[in-house]
Amino acid sequence: MSLSLALPISTAAGRGFIDSLEGSPLPVLRIFGWFSAQTLPLFEVRTGSGKSLAPLSSARVLREDVGELGGESAPFSGFRVDFLIEADDQPQQLLIDGEVVFTFPAQYEKFGAIQPHYDNLFTTDSVLGRESIYGSGPPVDVSPEFKRFAALAQGRVLDFGCGNGDLVEYLSAQGCQAEGIELDEPRIRNNLKPAVANQITLYDGSQTLPFADASFDWIVSTEVIEHVPDIACYISEFARILKPGGQMLITTPDITSIPSSFPANCVPWHILELTHINFFTPHSVRKLFASHFDMKNLYCLGSGRVNGFFVPGSIGAVFERSAEAG
Repeated sequence: MSLSLALPISTAAGRGFIDSLEGSPLPVLRIFGWFSAQTLPLFEVRTGSGKSLAPLSSARVLREDVGELGGESAPFSGFRVDFLIEADDQPQQLLIDGEVVFTFPAQYEKFGAIQPHYDNLFTTDSVLGRESIYGSGPPVDVSPEFKRFAALAQGRVLDFGCGNGDLVEYLSAQGCQAEGIELDEPRIRNNLKPAVANQITLYDGSQTLPFADASFDWIVSTEVIEHVPDIACYISEFARILKPGGQMLITTPDITSIPSSFPANCVPWHILELTHINFFTPHSVRKLFASHFDMKNLYCLGSGRVNGFFVPGSIGAVFERSAEAG
């Protein structure tokens, strides 16, 4: 959320404007504007508990639109000043050189309503290697959009790579006879949802799945196949354990998000996670399953816009076990 202000700044050192406040629902308040002097005035935030917060960081920004008004700081007369905000201690007032210049409206959107992954990067002073940025952690719950997609499944359903069992629990509540399979590892064992732990098979990751032929009506697998070495070797196994006419539903990050993000000068961070070893396009997903499955429908999930440009999130696909696979 961004709040436009056009709030004038006038000190003995210079003059300028605060243009906007941004950052919520992140735990970061960002103040944007311009100031004519090379040294910024003292910014301070007073919170609901009475704390006085100093800036987390501040930086000058190119503002060629300001022109001669930028004074001695032109052309980099712009600025960005960041404050770290705790969810239970919201900002109340903004001060410059000890004087209150803005009081936050009561209805202003809350900062810290979400805690982003890697929020330690806001404050760390360590030089980090790739494994510290794009590592892996315990399994997390499935997003509502992906749950709605998985709810296309019916009957006896296997969640391949079920993580903590969140989707198994959800599908069970939708009336499915849901089961899951995951790697027998501490990060999985220690995070299984108790309500469905007895519905989940933990195994060694071998390419022979521990289920009888024609066991399932559906297989679902959300954000898994990008992590699995030799994923193509599992395709015949998926077909084996599905009943004739059985269906498989998968999601996986859409690598076309990289060229799609090019005009926005960014790369979606989740694409580069350390444990992602396979990278798919809609065409390669279709080709991967073609030996044993016919694609029924293709879906686009978890997408968004960056600087106005559409960026695809994940590929969703529903396949039907082909007659030739029987």
